[in-house]
Amino acid sequence: MADVFISYRKADRDEARALCEALKVENLDVWWDEGLETGQTFDEKIQSALEQVTAVIVIWSKESVKSDWVRAESAIGRERGILVPVMIEPVNIPVPFNVIQTADLIGWNGDRAHKGYRNVAKQVKALAGKSHVKPLRPPPNPQLRALWRTIAAVAVIAAIGASTWVLRPWNWEIFNPAGPAAEAKAKRDASLAKLAAFGLGPTDLDLLRGREVTKLKFDDETYNDLQVEAANRDPAVLALQCAVALWGTASRQPDEQDALDICHDAAEAGDPAAHAYYGYALIEEKLYVGANPAALDAAAIGEFKKAADLGSAWGEVEYGLRLRNGEGVAANPIEAERLFKSAQAKGLPAADRALGRLYLSGLVGSPGDDEAFALVRKAADAGDPEAQLFLGEKLEEGIHIAEDLQAALAYYRKAAASDDPDIAFNAGKWAQGLEARLAREAAEPTAVPGSPLAAPAAPPARN
Repeated sequence: MADVFISYRKADRDEARALCEALKVENLDVWWDEGLETGQTFDEKIQSALEQVTAVIVIWSKESVKSDWVRAESAIGRERGILVPVMIEPVNIPVPFNVIQTADLIGWNGDRAHKGYRNVAKQVKALAGKSHVKPLRPPPNPQLRALWRTIAAVAVIAAIGASTWVLRPWNWEIFNPAGPAAEAKAKRDASLAKLAAFGLGPTDLDLLRGREVTKLKFDDETYNDLQVEAANRDPAVLALQCAVALWGTASRQPDEQDALDICHDAAEAGDPAAHAYYGYALIEEKLYVGANPAALDAAAIGEFKKAADLGSAWGEVEYGLRLRNGEGVAANPIEAERLFKSAQAKGLPAADRALGRLYLSGLVGSPGDDEAFALVRKAADAGDPEAQLFLGEKLEEGIHIAEDLQAALAYYRKAAASDDPDIAFNAGKWAQGLEARLAREAAEPTAVPGSPLAAPAAPPARN
């Protein structure tokens, strides 16, 4: 069994050969076929190699980024957790491979002392020594199966799309009196209406948290129907498929293998909620070994901004939070306030929480602590678990708001029932701590008049 599979394009054969020869000196067994351009014949030999190697090196260049076959082979490497990307020319690496740390071999001449090459050799050797490398799951995921079946039709589809664009009137809006915004809204409304078949209402994607959509609203018995309907590429249906893959359902675990790819496809279809969900999927990807946190955060912020630009309330809140804190973007609390108010107008409880906390931070002009806490309480009472946890903490502290331990405990308990595991864990822990505090205070002796615990009587007032 070979240690390494090299995925490349014919134009990059010299670089592939140099990399192969260098790795052989490292006592690594390399599979590549210099007589066969990647993708010309995806035969059993290539399939077998991809299933058995412990590392897949992809050579990114101006030519390879255009190749569906290189992407397909890279997807198999990524799916198995063994992808080692290298760049030999400055290019924009396609999503989702752009979030994986890539070795810089631009201008590399075969020198085995080169820093970029040493990083590649080190990574490949580490993978070759692993006994727990994931096998290629039989069969491959639906996206890859579809790619093998339809690759021959790509050129035809592209040609049809190009001809359609060429034949478009130069000013299409002239023939659309309602305007592009009204047309886009009508299309999305029609798309959202299709979600009724799966138990969802027309506003659920926009106003419910993802876990609420999939675990409380989604009809689990329609799971197979959802997979079939998603093949029709309807944007809202794809957004729902992404949510189901990412968070699971009442009876199904999340699809950790394919969630990122499914959500990427959903975002490509353009539904506003799908962009927000893809942002969450990119953040989840940071948990995996070999992930590039900085690149994933940047990509997630980009998706949240796209969602916000398309009017998604969740996108507005998530992008606004980054603007408030200056996380990955320049801090702009004024713009964050505008986004929070826009999401608030749409009826999203999380927007009230975000706006209230923004006012409490002092980063923008505030109507006052009472009004700010009223916004957070409104979100908490509407079921926002982050607001419940935050409000419970502040009611227990009693610093900026009057202490109310019983109310704090009630909010902790509500947050502990959340389906968000991190919030539920923290809220449960804090609830236990507050319960212990209340029990200690209840057990303390009560002072009675005349007892040693009683405070001395005040002296009589002077006339």
